[in-house]
Amino acid sequence: MSSPGFEKDPRTIWLLAICRFGEAVAVGMLIPALPLFLGGLTTPGVDGLTARIAEWFPGFAETFPELVNPSQELLTALLFSITGLAMAGVQIVSGRISDRFDTRKSLIVLGMFFGAFCSYALHYVDSYYQLVFVRILQGTFLGATFPPMMAIIARNAPDNAGGKVIGTYSTIRLLGFGIGPVLGGFVGDMGGYDLVFIVSGSLLLTSVLLVSIRIHDPKEFPGEIRKEKKDRPPVEPVFRLLALSIFVMMVGISAVISLFPFYEREFAATQSELGMMFAIFVGSRCLFQYPSGWIGDHLDKKWLLMFGLAAFVPLVAMQAHVENLTALTWIRAGLGVVSAAISTSVGGISAERSLPGNRARTMGLNTMSFSLGTAVGPSLTGFIDTQSTAFAIPAVAGGLLFLTLGLLLPSDRRFKALQDSSGPTAAAA
Repeated sequence: MSSPGFEKDPRTIWLLAICRFGEAVAVGMLIPALPLFLGGLTTPGVDGLTARIAEWFPGFAETFPELVNPSQELLTALLFSITGLAMAGVQIVSGRISDRFDTRKSLIVLGMFFGAFCSYALHYVDSYYQLVFVRILQGTFLGATFPPMMAIIARNAPDNAGGKVIGTYSTIRLLGFGIGPVLGGFVGDMGGYDLVFIVSGSLLLTSVLLVSIRIHDPKEFPGEIRKEKKDRPPVEPVFRLLALSIFVMMVGISAVISLFPFYEREFAATQSELGMMFAIFVGSRCLFQYPSGWIGDHLDKKWLLMFGLAAFVPLVAMQAHVENLTALTWIRAGLGVVSAAISTSVGGISAERSLPGNRARTMGLNTMSFSLGTAVGPSLTGFIDTQSTAFAIPAVAGGLLFLTLGLLLPSDRRFKALQDSSGPTAAAA
């Protein structure tokens, strides 16, 4: 739904998608690099701190042996989890600021600029503590850009085409996220970690320039600051359930990240092979994003979501039982198709049913859940020794969401009927 007097410009969606493409390549480059980079730091940091704690508190070492002598898998899980939590947490604040002060572009430019600075700063990191600190900052800065950017996308989305719009935008972004790990692995193998960090930061700066020069986003409420909470439409509960499905999806998908050292050790996987394995998932999702959006718009986004959740449950559980990297890669390809169905359905429904004054918060719920899922996922396999137990958690949660959303989520046709009879706010509920 659009604010009165505003003329939607589909070119803005394409420009933002290209901008996010650059950001996705930059961030994706770090995925295969950082788990291996942290293993070579001169002072991992965690060991010294936990050793002192063990001296102060007798019995600590026996109770938490994995913290006294942390494995590379645990260090990787902590790094990505803390970064993801920072990225998710800031989106609550960013979405509220964007809606309250009716500002979007400035948040995007500032967040990406400082995110680029953090990529460059990785060159100077020589301890695990420093690495965690820099990544927390980078996650915070980049996370702040998600709700305002998605608010611009929702504002410019054509009526009854939310699925295709989200599919197109996500396809371009995911293409970058798929290229990123491959490029990062190649650059890392050829030029070392420092070159990965330099290229990552430079790509983020390119996105900053694109937004600054090409994106035009006028205020939805010219001359007015919506200070009072009562002046802003609430975010209906159904949007929170939809966001929860994104969270569960990303938990199951990102849990493999902290297992990269395990795959390197057990499957003799190289940095490039790990990057390619991750990229296959992104590539398959990329290929099916637009078709999924088209199917959802022409049939019904609710039932596309139901299909995605039903297929997600067995696929995510199967990740625990792979015996080689090839088998895992095929499962990840299937999860790419499933995640395309889930993400385009959720994004399309949110874009079509959000209202002026709550767009950033509504769309921000999905991006926040995406980031939070990438934070929680690695912690499952980092802290839970048995892989079957770790992957069973998101599988069960996906099954419960399938049942809950099947009962509570209005279909597209039902939503339109409710909107015609009782108004947009009531229909969204």
